[in-house]
Amino acid sequence: MKTLVACLFLFLSSAAHALVPGSSIPNAHVIYNAGDAAVIRGKAPANKKQMAELLALGVEEFLIFKNETKGEVAKQILTLQSLGLAQNDITHIPFLWKDLHDFKSSCQMTIQALRTIEKALQNNKSIYFHCTVGEDRTGYLAGLWGLWAGTYKTVRQSVREELCARGYEAGNPRKPYPNVVFKIRETLTPTYLKMTILLGHAKKQRLSLDEAWCEQEPELNMNLEGFYCSTNGR
Repeated sequence: MKTLVACLFLFLSSAAHALVPGSSIPNAHVIYNAGDAAVIRGKAPANKKQMAELLALGVEEFLIFKNETKGEVAKQILTLQSLGLAQNDITHIPFLWKDLHDFKSSCQMTIQALRTIEKALQNNKSIYFHCTVGEDRTGYLAGLWGLWAGTYKTVRQSVREELCARGYEAGNPRKPYPNVVFKIRETLTPTYLKMTILLGHAKKQRLSLDEAWCEQEPELNMNLEGFYCSTNGR
């Protein structure tokens, strides 16, 4: 089913800022398209109706980029399967939004997620990925994909246009908990910047995505505050 792309092209002004017409998920956006396939980011579907909407639009794979907390991931997987999605078209990667003190594990999960997106496109399948709210972990992965795929030319551009502008840490001034921004800046943002170093080196050498890169943790020789989001999303 390729109705998604046919619909999107009518509304598409910028691949990185395209809404998804026909979906009631408020922050669902197209971040990349290739041929008849699209990569879409957003928050976790709230119910069976929203999952069905995405499937009706042509989404053929789901990437759940979050850890299980209250059984919601298992429930979503069962619901997607009840709607006809095959088990091998659903990938769950239990990525955390805070306390990412094991770089190797975080890196490996990130590479796995990027490879899942890449493989979906190679198979000409549209893919929807999300965490819980669709801002922090989702922004993290969307920014890295944008750099890997060439949508963004610099790390700062990816942070400004894909992370902060879409609610990453202080880019959303209404985060539900006062310490969320601090927690994100403590480990998720440094992990993002370390991953950009690995991906940048790999792109220069024309390498394929490989979890072996995660054996060596990059050093950050940069001012982290220069990559923080302000309350106006910049």
